[in-house]
Amino acid sequence: MALIDDRIAQFKAEIGDRELTEEQMKIFNAFTKKNGAATYLNVTDMDGRNVRIKIYSNKIKTGSQHILINHFGTMIHWVTAWEILNLYEVVERGAHYISNGYVVYRMDTDYNGVKISTVLKFVEDKGIAVLKSFYSNRE
Repeated sequence: MALIDDRIAQFKAEIGDRELTEEQMKIFNAFTKKNGAATYLNVTDMDGRNVRIKIYSNKIKTGSQHILINHFGTMIHWVTAWEILNLYEVVERGAHYISNGYVVYRMDTDYNGVKISTVLKFVEDKGIAVLKSFYSNRE
């Protein structure tokens, strides 16, 4: 588990002592722990749909650990800590579509044509969107 510990430390260092909003603090807390209860965000997308997002912190293949290991501090499809803290904005402002059973929200950012994607897997029985991944088109 040293890799995830290193990525959490790197994530914390990149954020530093910035002042965070309530939503950003929830995401920060979800990405800086490895155990405990899931974190929930409530976001309204650009079509007016209320989306309740569940972020797991204790699973390697989904949620915060997946994103930190596979898309933060990597060489392909990487995202920054600040982009991660603002992932809810991709849901608020991004276009959405279905891909392989997942709902994907994608937003073009304002710099260098980077596209950021939030992948949500909906849990039908409870109506909650589980954060699967968060990545960019950077190579």
